[in-house]
Amino acid sequence: MKQIHWQGHRISRIALGSTNFGEPMSREESWRVIDYAREQGVNVLDTARVYGEWYKIGGRCGYCEDVIGSYLEDRKCRNQVYLITKGGHPPLHQRHESRLNAKCLREDLEASLLDLRTDHIDLYFLHRDHSSMDLPEVMETLDQFVKEGKVGAVGASNWRYDRIQEANRYAKEHGLTPFTASQIEWSMAKFEDYCNKDDTQLAIRPEEYEEYKKSGMLVMCFTAQAHGLFSRAQTLGGYDKLAEADALGKYKDPANRQRMEAALWLCRKYRVSPAALAVAYLTSQDFPVIPVLGCSRLEQMQDSLSATDLTLNAEDYYALLQNETV
Repeated sequence: MKQIHWQGHRISRIALGSTNFGEPMSREESWRVIDYAREQGVNVLDTARVYGEWYKIGGRCGYCEDVIGSYLEDRKCRNQVYLITKGGHPPLHQRHESRLNAKCLREDLEASLLDLRTDHIDLYFLHRDHSSMDLPEVMETLDQFVKEGKVGAVGASNWRYDRIQEANRYAKEHGLTPFTASQIEWSMAKFEDYCNKDDTQLAIRPEEYEEYKKSGMLVMCFTAQAHGLFSRAQTLGGYDKLAEADALGKYKDPANRQRMEAALWLCRKYRVSPAALAVAYLTSQDFPVIPVLGCSRLEQMQDSLSATDLTLNAEDYYALLQNETV
């Protein structure tokens, strides 16, 4: 499996996501998925304090963290994984509210440490942005987490790149820990659903691509396989068939017709599945990019990890993008 050196760690270029741990997958099946991913070389586990709060049975903040924490405790493998979680998410029923303050962030971090059965988080993300937050208070709080040894590095999830720059300028001016990672939606598919309310940015913008590339910042990508879009395209027969079946979802951009044709051609060329190709599209970028892969059953993860060493070349990217950037 491809790896990168990152801030003193050697980490896999694929992360295992956990939004389905505990529901719809049972705790036992979730553990089987973690076991399988680790056997294939994945050593990055990604979760968040809010994951699991929406579950119908036993749902609460920290539920998915607890699944991972119990696994790490049972397998005695905490020092073998690069552990990521996120805090500061607003209440699910009041998303306009901000929880980006010292008190809420401290509560989230301490609760995460308990559920994850660990004394430190390798990479800690702020899960949302909000224009009302006190930027000095937030950056000073994160810096304190690092100085206490409870957090190794900090990142921003669902933030605009200019907001990350603003935070990092403040950190640099005041000798604080900067953001060194961004987690945002990115896949082979094109769409324009970049933002929602309350300053949250969902997806990487084309104009930000070069900025990220120059920055050296780690970019982690959720929804990295576009909700299985390219797998559905292979099954149903392409863009037009998906459109007829009303199965394009938010990926109705006409550019996806050409991308699907190119993707399916590349699948035949390399003898890989669309899911595996979607992973290679991100892991073949020439700067630190890590897709976060989730699943609802083990077979999906086996498909996603079936060609982890595949590297796309410039001609492959041209076939997919036709001179576009993302």
